[in-house]
Amino acid sequence: MILLFHNFLHFAKLLNKKYGTHTESRILHLHKIFYSALFERTKADYLRPLPTVRYQMKKRRTATVMRNSYITLFKHHYSAPKEYIGKRVDIVHDSETQEIFHGLRHVATHYRDDTPYGYTQKASHNLLGRHGSYEKDLGEIFQRAISIDNIVLVYLKEVAAHKRYLPIAFRSCRGILSLERRFGLERLVSACACASHARLYRYQDVLGILEKGDDAGFLPSAEDCGTDAGKTKLPRHKNIRGREYFSKTNISNN
Repeated sequence: MILLFHNFLHFAKLLNKKYGTHTESRILHLHKIFYSALFERTKADYLRPLPTVRYQMKKRRTATVMRNSYITLFKHHYSAPKEYIGKRVDIVHDSETQEIFHGLRHVATHYRDDTPYGYTQKASHNLLGRHGSYEKDLGEIFQRAISIDNIVLVYLKEVAAHKRYLPIAFRSCRGILSLERRFGLERLVSACACASHARLYRYQDVLGILEKGDDAGFLPSAEDCGTDAGKTKLPRHKNIRGREYFSKTNISNN
């Protein structure tokens, strides 16, 4: 008689039906011993501890490096070396990091940031400005602002902090400083004080303040330019009446 079976358990059941009730349990016991010995001899040495960092599924996308040396992933911009401008690259990303490849060559790795319309860059990519990096260009603008007035320096640093993209921050600060040639140094300082007070951080905002004359309340008075010229004065504001107003009111009341 020929016994046909599909697996080891089926084989044990057929033997149990033919030769007795204990046959199946004995065969299964022998199979367990045999498999354990086989596992220890052939597979145990290949086992390793589980990784401490959980494995994450990665996804792949294709993008073109733009003229400003950035690529875009989920509305956020990441820098790439300027040598790859105009080239198609592959982006391999998960929930924590994203890697950039050009063919089989690894180009860059960035930490994932899903802030919309933000910019992430690396200093090693050497993104060029007019005289090197944009950080160097901003540093030169800040040095020029120090020679003008601390009010201008503080305001330009606020403008740079509110711009997420360094080239835009550089152009805004340069444009604000260029207003000195048109309106003069004194009015530029007062306009920066007015814009900082109103929390306005665009070139067009400062230009509008100068054209409309909204900086009049921040211009230094004749008293500020007199005997106390050597002392640091806070910018005047058109809503602050000052001691002269109250002295005149007391005289009129008496």
